[in-house]
Order: sequence, then structure tokens, then C-alpha cells
Amino acid sequence: MKKFDLEFCFKGDRTYVQGPDILDAVLKVLESNFDIKKIIDIKYSAHNMLHSNAHLIITENFQADSYSTIKSMVTFRIDHKKYYAIVTESDKKIECSNPYTEEIVRNNATIDGSKIVFKNILDDSLSEIIVSMNKYFLQKTITKDAKWIVTKIEYKNFMDLNSVKESLVELTLTNNFNNKLTKSTIKVNDKDIGYLYFSLI
Repeated sequence: MKKFDLEFCFKGDRTYVQGPDILDAVLKVLESNFDIKKIIDIKYSAHNMLHSNAHLIITENFQADSYSTIKSMVTFRIDHKKYYAIVTESDKKIECSNPYTEEIVRNNATIDGSKIVFKNILDDSLSEIIVSMNKYFLQKTITKDAKWIVTKIEYKNFMDLNSVKESLVELTLTNNFNNKLTKSTIKVNDKDIGYLYFSLI
């Protein structure tokens, strides 16, 4: 078992930490503590909103009743072993906020039927980009009268996430469950690299 502290800044006027920021913070820890060439089957799932900084525990043995409130979880595999990265809230308040806008994605992404495509010109992470893309896609094609949030992100391996600047990022709506839960396939430069799930709340 390994334990870490995660610190965040809010984005814009938000008072919670976005899913992609949590995933990126976990991935940064994994990059420093594991052989990223061996990391596969990365699966992020949101459990509850995160409103403060956090604790991260990485273990091979997971028992849900060992944790009071799980905010997010990331599972991954290395050499056929499954690891659990559990994010829980700490008592340390988030003291900072950074400007944030999704306008570049919204103004430059192209929607064509069940697909949205964006030629990435940003330094943002892939997780940030696909979440912005998908939110825009769902607001334009399904409804903008309610809030869409990311609930799961799945990546096939770590190596595909290293650099996505100047890459062609594409999301294709794969499943739509009663306009309340959606699943999209993620492609980077025409390569399937994972899936993105959103829920309507």
C-alpha cells in the first residue's frame, strides 16, 4: 500500500474538482512510482463530488468498508496484477482557483452526426480536452437544459496519453441510454484508445 496527498485548485468559478483533474493527479503519481510502459486498462470512476484536497491510497487489496467516503477510484493493471487508486477527501481546504475556459474547444470542434472532432492546439491533458468536447457535443445534440458530468473514463494504456498536442482528437457516440447516460469511443490520430461516459443530472 502506498499513500499520497493530492492538492488541487478549482477551475474558474467551480467549487468542486472536475473528474479529469482528479484522474490527471492520479496519473501523475503513477508516472512517478510505476513503469508507465506496463500500465494498462486504466479505469476512472467518479463516486462523489470532491470539494477539498484529497488523500490517495494505491493498493492491490481493496475493501470498500475500509474507507468512509470514496470520492473517486482509478483501477489499472501491471503484469496481470490489478491495482486500486482510491481518492478520499482530506480536511485541507482548496485555497486557489485558476481561470478556465472551454471556448477554444467549443469554437474549434466540429460536430458531424454522432461524432465530434477537435484538432488539439492546447497544452491541456487529453482528459480535460475530451471532457470539454463531450460536454459541448451533448449540449448541442441532446440537451443543454441540464448538467452533464463525466462519470467514467477508460484508457487502454498509459503511453497513449503522453502528448496529444497537435493531435486529432475524436469522440464518437457509441451508446445513448435514454438520454441519461452516454458512452463514447475516444480516438487520437485515428487510434482507438478508450471510452468516455457521461451522466445527465
